[in-house]
Amino acid sequence: MNFLSHFYFERYSHNPELVLGSILPDLIKNADRDINVLPHKYEDRFITNPKLQSIYHGWMRHMETDRYFHNAPFFYNHTHDLKVLLAPAVVETPIRPSFLSHIALELLLDHLLLRHQLVQELDFYEHLAAADRDTVDRFLKRCEVEDTQFFFTYFDRFMSARYVGGYREFAQITEAMISICRRLWDVRLSGEQNAWVTAIIGDYAAKLDGSFHVIFDDIRLHLP
Repeated sequence: MNFLSHFYFERYSHNPELVLGSILPDLIKNADRDINVLPHKYEDRFITNPKLQSIYHGWMRHMETDRYFHNAPFFYNHTHDLKVLLAPAVVETPIRPSFLSHIALELLLDHLLLRHQLVQELDFYEHLAAADRDTVDRFLKRCEVEDTQFFFTYFDRFMSARYVGGYREFAQITEAMISICRRLWDVRLSGEQNAWVTAIIGDYAAKLDGSFHVIFDDIRLHLP
C-alpha cells in the first residue's frame, strides 16, 4: 500500500510518531533503496522511550498491513486485471507490466480515499510535521543506521513537495507511476502512451469505486 492508504488506518491517531512510523518503511525505501532497516531485530532498544515505541509500533503495523494486502485475493485479482490492460501500452519499453500494475493499484487506492474524503492530505502532512525528528534519528541509529542524513534530506523534500494530493488527478498518477519505474529502468513514454495509461487507470478507478473499501475493512479486522 502507498502513503495515504497506510495513513487511513492511523488517521484518527493523536500520536504523530505512530503516524510517521506507519509510513517510515516506504520513506526509507524511497530515500535510499540500499539501506535495509530491520527494527524487529532491535525491539528491546525501544521499550524505554514512549516515542520510540510509537515509531516501532507504527512500523510493525505498516509491515502487517502490507503483508495482508499483498496476500489478499483483492490484490491478486486487480493487479492481474490491470496487468492485462496496461501491458499493450508499455509493450515496447523495459517496464514490467506486473510491476506497473502493482504501482497502479496502490496509487488508485490513494486516489479513491481522497475522492471519497476518507483521508485529507493536510491532516497527513500535519501529523508528519509534528513528529519528533530527534526521536526519528534515535530510532534509525538504534537500528544500526549510523548516518541518518540521507533520510532527513529526502524527508524534507517529501514534505516540501506535498505531492500526494496530486493523486486526485489521473495524469498525476500516471506521472508518478512512470517516475517510480525510472528508479529501475531508463524509460520515457510518448505522449500517446501516457494518454493510454491515463485512460486505462481512469476507467479502472471507476471499476474499483464501488468495492475498494472492502480491502481496507479486511485489513482493519486483521491489524493488532
